[in-house]
Amino acid sequence: MLVSAECIPCYLQQAINTLEKGEVPRAKWNGLLKQLLPLISSLPDDKTPAENSTMVIHRLAEMLGGNDPFFKAKEESNKRALSYIKDLRGTIAGSEDPLFTALKISVAGNVVDLGLFDDFDLTQALEDALKFDFTINDYDRFKQDIAKAETVLIIGDNSGEIVFDRLLAEQLRAMHKEVFYGVKGGFILNDATIQDAYTAGLPEVARVITNGNSYLGTVEKYCSEEFLTVFQNADTVISKGQANYESLEGTVLAGEKTYFLLKAKCPLVAKHLGVRYGAIVFKRNAVDSEQLTVNS
Repeated sequence: MLVSAECIPCYLQQAINTLEKGEVPRAKWNGLLKQLLPLISSLPDDKTPAENSTMVIHRLAEMLGGNDPFFKAKEESNKRALSYIKDLRGTIAGSEDPLFTALKISVAGNVVDLGLFDDFDLTQALEDALKFDFTINDYDRFKQDIAKAETVLIIGDNSGEIVFDRLLAEQLRAMHKEVFYGVKGGFILNDATIQDAYTAGLPEVARVITNGNSYLGTVEKYCSEEFLTVFQNADTVISKGQANYESLEGTVLAGEKTYFLLKAKCPLVAKHLGVRYGAIVFKRNAVDSEQLTVNS
């Protein structure tokens, strides 16, 4: 999925979110944002939105001194999510299809990035997650694939929702699958890192690996050899969030074994998926060999 003109305002909005979460004085915002404009105007058109966004956020991080602006927000979102985990285990255990329920709860944290919205009603989001229908629902095919799979890779997205991903990993472990969980190799926005994985308790149920970089999404040329080996050898891959969809959809790396679990939070992604803005999807990657692309 390549960039479009509609991506340009989002680059600036992500920069503003970074300034806000980093508690940068508002008096400095205009100057910092203006310094980003030459970079934004020169971003290539043959990259994914995730790649171009990363270049903007990396530049801003350099300007701010290299510290993680989202550190506090990520800690808080993990704490909030952990307070629900016991009740959610009960909900999953009491459901007709625990795996499907775990998938729905996993995407609930993706519905709104917990680290970006202080007033987000998590209780309501979790209740809604058990009621919604996937606009694109490839679960039946997923069940067939997962029944045959021995190894599963979950590619995480954000802090907070990583706690709910643990519940999904628990279900896969209960099905006697070897589970790997991929996180970022460095901080960017509120994406989950190895520290978030330990906070969520994921090492208890999965082998946690980093992708070796701090790019949004999963860009093959920046990923570590270890991560790519796990990806290529996994029987089934569950890819969380928009940035991973933007960077993996239609790629040879994702192949036909990858399932995207996300909410379409921007009109461009919704259009690309062929769904309404705000729709929640569980979509198998395109398998048309003529449409597959190399992620580079």
